[in-house]
Amino acid sequence: MIGFKIYYEKPTGNVVLTIPENSNNNAVQSTKEQDFAMYPVLQARNPETLNFIQLEFGQYQADFQTARSWQVDTETGHILFEYPRFSIPLSTMVEQLQQENEELKVENKELKLALAESAEAQQQDKIENQLAIAELVERLQTQGVL
Repeated sequence: MIGFKIYYEKPTGNVVLTIPENSNNNAVQSTKEQDFAMYPVLQARNPETLNFIQLEFGQYQADFQTARSWQVDTETGHILFEYPRFSIPLSTMVEQLQQENEELKVENKELKLALAESAEAQQQDKIENQLAIAELVERLQTQGVL
């Protein structure tokens, strides 16, 4: 049994070829030269610019099944998996946004009403203050202070 073999570009870590696992008990490990003779994607490359990682059978098996891509960290030699990002369906997102929009419209209406009531109360306070000032001025005038 042979694990995945990953050929990657030495400078970037970009994967050029991933050779799948072989679960046959009699499977024989291929050499780099044999792989270059067998796979056209490798034949098109300079062997000096590529490196490979040979994994144990079953190593990272779940990661290879779920990841949408992978590359190699050129400094550590570790495989970096990129997993799919699951998002909510567009129709659900539209429904949520419509609901949120309706809630915001109601809140906006309530805030406008509260603002109008506040402005009206301020106007009433202003009138009351002006009347109080006028009354105070009148008293001061009648008492001869002014």
